[in-house]
Amino acid sequence: MTFSIRKRILLFLCVLISALLSAGCASLRGRGASAVEIGPGGKVVLDFWNGFTGPDGKMMEAMVRQFEKEHPDVDIRMQIIPWGTYYDKLTLSLAYGGAPEVFILHAARLPEYASFGVLEPLGDLVASSQPPLPVDDFAPIPWQATFYKGKQYALPLDVHPIGLYYNTKLFKEAGIVDEQGRAKPPTNWEEFLSAAQKLTKDTNGDGQPDQWGFVFTWQRTNWFTFAYQFGGGALSPDLQSCIMASTENLAALRRMNDLIYKYKVAPKPEGIDAWLAFRQGKAAMALEGIYMLASLEEQKGLPYAGAPAPQFGPVRAAWAGSHLLSMADGISPEAARAGWKFMRYLSDHSLMWAKGGQVPVRKSALRSPEFAEMPVQAQFAKQLPYVRYEPLSPKANALFPFVDPAVEAVLLDLESPKEATEDACRRIEQVLERP
Repeated sequence: MTFSIRKRILLFLCVLISALLSAGCASLRGRGASAVEIGPGGKVVLDFWNGFTGPDGKMMEAMVRQFEKEHPDVDIRMQIIPWGTYYDKLTLSLAYGGAPEVFILHAARLPEYASFGVLEPLGDLVASSQPPLPVDDFAPIPWQATFYKGKQYALPLDVHPIGLYYNTKLFKEAGIVDEQGRAKPPTNWEEFLSAAQKLTKDTNGDGQPDQWGFVFTWQRTNWFTFAYQFGGGALSPDLQSCIMASTENLAALRRMNDLIYKYKVAPKPEGIDAWLAFRQGKAAMALEGIYMLASLEEQKGLPYAGAPAPQFGPVRAAWAGSHLLSMADGISPEAARAGWKFMRYLSDHSLMWAKGGQVPVRKSALRSPEFAEMPVQAQFAKQLPYVRYEPLSPKANALFPFVDPAVEAVLLDLESPKEATEDACRRIEQVLERP
């Protein structure tokens, strides 16, 4: 099956599923949890859903148990659902009943669910919180992402920015070190390209590199980082039109393409497991999220470190996401109070959550000596003043079936940046024009 045929089939299926789920939520809005469940001993029982299937799930489980120990009047039933099916199940539960009282949303999905009217506004709970919620203790960008049309629908738990992972052993062998002889990560395009060229090697003499300077991992987050650094992105600032074919975005895509075909310091994103290549020491640099740290910690003997994403273009920016804590619309006041108590506890203990491989959004946690001892998290956290989310539009999730193939087509050199982005924008504009 050709790439273009596969792309068309994928796009059709994704759009169809999105439309069906959206229709379900739009027509059955607000049918989430309602009556509070009281368990043995008069405990308020809350269901809590998330997708933390890795080490972060173990950390969250420990935090839930600690919360229950300190708050014996609340019982938390946590259900971990793989992210691949999480939103389908959450959408159906919110539309047709059986929704959890508290659940995780990614920042990019909050506008979608808020627009369906299935999220509980948190303004009154925030205002009446005792002790008062220290709003100024939250990093501004993640805090603002919890609002939709002026109303707050979530509490930010963390931020997970993309950053640069690099192999310190390979850097030292290539002589890319500072005055103290430590591996020196690149900070800008010139340093990055120079390092990638030195780190790309054909050690067996067959004419093909067996050690790459850089690999593209998740193409979407890599592209957003490049695009934002060139002043581009997927949608215009008012979220009303596609800008993927803009001059800025074309420049970003050409720079990404050049790493593969002009400078030959990165492999084509086919026939290679890019992240595995980094873990095995066959690639010296990769842009990935802080959420991938656990897989590196499991790789015995891998000499790695983390740093902020280099500045590839004229603007300082890095893609990021956030896990947000939300509640289902229509829950009882008693359940809402218990849910808020739980959400507030997780936020107040975000330093503990950071140990599971995340970056806190609470400034007090970021400034703590304990956080400074988390080397990769602390490096990635330096980007908090300029992190950028995916478009915070209710229709954002329906756009990615067109964004992702366009980026892939450019990285595979199947289409020019202009051809790929103009085709993507034609389809994205159709989505934006729908009610």
